[in-house]
Amino acid sequence: MKVLAFLAAAYVALLTPDLANAGMLAQAQQYRGLHEVKNNKTLRAALGINPARTPWCGHFMGLIARKSGRKPPQSFSFARSWLRFGAPVKLAYARAGDVVIVRTGRGYHVGVLSALSKSTAQLIGGNQSGGVKVSQFARGQVVGVRR
Repeated sequence: MKVLAFLAAAYVALLTPDLANAGMLAQAQQYRGLHEVKNNKTLRAALGINPARTPWCGHFMGLIARKSGRKPPQSFSFARSWLRFGAPVKLAYARAGDVVIVRTGRGYHVGVLSALSKSTAQLIGGNQSGGVKVSQFARGQVVGVRR
């Protein structure tokens, strides 16, 4: 009986990151298409900030993490702070639902991995052309993947 309980606990522990990642991707997709101006009232209520006036990719990820039962990093509003979220994963092993941090010029952006190709990472996130959508980033821009 103890062996069965141990095996069940190990099974759940191994699957939890995958379930959480799937949950983050599913949560992000529920907001897809919302725009910071056209849907300002909805996004403002969900994020607790005015997305038309504040960089909000980190705020969006904080919302998604909490709705998925995960704890965002302390300074979640800053995209770079997501480098301290969860556990690190090499880009080669990234899966849909992982959190991806990319370098954009002098700043950073964070989103949920939707798909990965040989040359790009497709992220769904907030503050991508003013809304929640899937955008492509070159793999060379990726500075961190977290699970």
